[in-house]
Amino acid sequence: MAKMKDFLEHDDESHHHDKDKKCRNCICEMLEDIREAQEEVRNRTEDKCCSLNDMEQRPIHDTIPFLLQTPYGHPYFTWGKVGTEHCFVTVFFSVVKVDCEENCAVLRLLKPNASLIDPDTDSVEPALICNVDFVTKTNECVLVDLSCFSALKCLSPKFIKNKQ
Repeated sequence: MAKMKDFLEHDDESHHHDKDKKCRNCICEMLEDIREAQEEVRNRTEDKCCSLNDMEQRPIHDTIPFLLQTPYGHPYFTWGKVGTEHCFVTVFFSVVKVDCEENCAVLRLLKPNASLIDPDTDSVEPALICNVDFVTKTNECVLVDLSCFSALKCLSPKFIKNKQ
């Protein structure tokens, strides 16, 4: 544990991060990097909005999907559209807002195209994650305490399918 504490305390020096960053948690830092990359793409898109030819020639991905893992090795999951017939469980998220001082973040739920619930056990089954071919963006968000996670797995932005 002492090694991890030393790593976190000396992170800015050893990795040459910007001195303005107050993040001391690697999950928080990674989410902040993802948020900045997404924002950069959105800003470039707004600058080129009048040039349709430019937009058609290159794909633009303004959302980087990811999964979070608990210290027990389980994927973090939550529910969307609760109380409706379209209720779903997801382990897929995109970052909306990060507060590294408070070590928390607002995450957007990404809806998987396949269920993550095992019909025999009525529980979330990690093996079913492999059956998901794509996710779609939703308008639902969740606030999370980032100290509850031990790993973050980024996925390809191509994993997101626009609603049709």
